[in-house]
Amino acid sequence: MNISQEDARESLSKIQGVMVQTHRAIASAYANPLLILWGVLWITAFTAAHFYADYDFHIFMAMCAAGGVGTLVICRVFRSKVPIQDTSSRIGRRVALLWILLYVYVVIWLFLLAPFNGLQCNAVISTAAMFGYVVIGLWFGSYFMVVLGLIVTVATLVGFYFLTSYYCLWMALIGGGAMLGTGLYIRLHWR
Repeated sequence: MNISQEDARESLSKIQGVMVQTHRAIASAYANPLLILWGVLWITAFTAAHFYADYDFHIFMAMCAAGGVGTLVICRVFRSKVPIQDTSSRIGRRVALLWILLYVYVVIWLFLLAPFNGLQCNAVISTAAMFGYVVIGLWFGSYFMVVLGLIVTVATLVGFYFLTSYYCLWMALIGGGAMLGTGLYIRLHWR
């Protein structure tokens, strides 16, 4: 059976298209609701922390609790929407383990680094979370996660070093906005 180079290229192009669609289907099943959830939580928590700085610890603990519960609910609800169930379950456990271990390491780093103030503590935690996004993006070839993690990391550093008085509002707008915007983009354009 002879296949022309043009037919081979066309077949490979179709295969590539199916791979991209499958990748987007898997990513959009979890990524868009999680990014929307965490984007809204970041916007809410950072904005509240700016105006109620005396309660920032409580605000961020509430954000983490709501985010943890919301993440579990989203993962359970959207699990059935992922095209490849068995692979999705194994991947989900790996991702969950990554976040749990990253949390443990952040606690260790905070004790080792002993940040002087809440701003430093927040910058360490925010950049560690974005490192998690970068790792997940590299792990799964989801380069939008890599870009999102890098952009929010750079924004965190800009806010930390140059916009100290407005750091929380900056993080609400840029960090939370980037996550929310990415989640909405995936939801609207990856179907």
